[in-house]
Amino acid sequence: MAFDGFGTPRTPEVHTDADARLAALHRQAGALVHDFNNLLNVILSASEALAAQLAEGSQAHELAGVSQAAAEQGAQLVARLMDLSGGPETAALDCAEAVAATARRARLAAPRSIRVEVRLTDAPLLSAVDGAGLESALLNLCVNASHAMPAGGTIMLTAQGQVLDAAAAGRLDLPAGRYIVVAVADTGVGMSPQVLAQATQPFFTTRAGRGGTGLGLSGVRDFAEAAGGRFVLTSREGRGTTGRLYLPRA
Repeated sequence: MAFDGFGTPRTPEVHTDADARLAALHRQAGALVHDFNNLLNVILSASEALAAQLAEGSQAHELAGVSQAAAEQGAQLVARLMDLSGGPETAALDCAEAVAATARRARLAAPRSIRVEVRLTDAPLLSAVDGAGLESALLNLCVNASHAMPAGGTIMLTAQGQVLDAAAAGRLDLPAGRYIVVAVADTGVGMSPQVLAQATQPFFTTRAGRGGTGLGLSGVRDFAEAAGGRFVLTSREGRGTTGRLYLPRA
């Protein structure tokens, strides 16, 4: 029999089936809450895209705004649940498949004047990230790209493997090693250096009063950093914008 430091018999811990079921339920609840949050992000992105295509002041535009506001409130409620439940367990995801799935959604949401293309140089591209979260982040980038091309253009989604040496990784504040680079590029109006410097800050938007919340790019950045990677945004006025997610390779 084991004793504690005061000579009292120590009662062994007993793990029951109920404890195991409760732990499993907690994990499942955390995964469901996280997935629901990602679905809300998709609804929010689609509502923004829809509002941008509708005439301001029309009933349809107002309904799109109602949908967007409801999704934002739902996301705030889900965020509280996520704090209680913790994050989901993640398995290796093929980022190439996530890029292809996002491209299919983006084609449905984009105006006819915008082409959505995909270029995959390697497959599979495995990373231990949440699939719904990655698709939500990429869809956010596609929605922003559409808004940057009012006269039409091309959105290009790419994914490839890349090895970062110490110098390249240091510039991104990442460990050297193997990464997957997922990118969304557009041929739109681009950003000035001043706008680019603030673009990933929460609540900063260039579409004030036109459906923008300023949460899209900051959400992409938060997703990449939570996955152990980085989000890099580059842009030039008149030359388009590219958002790159560097994700650790599994």
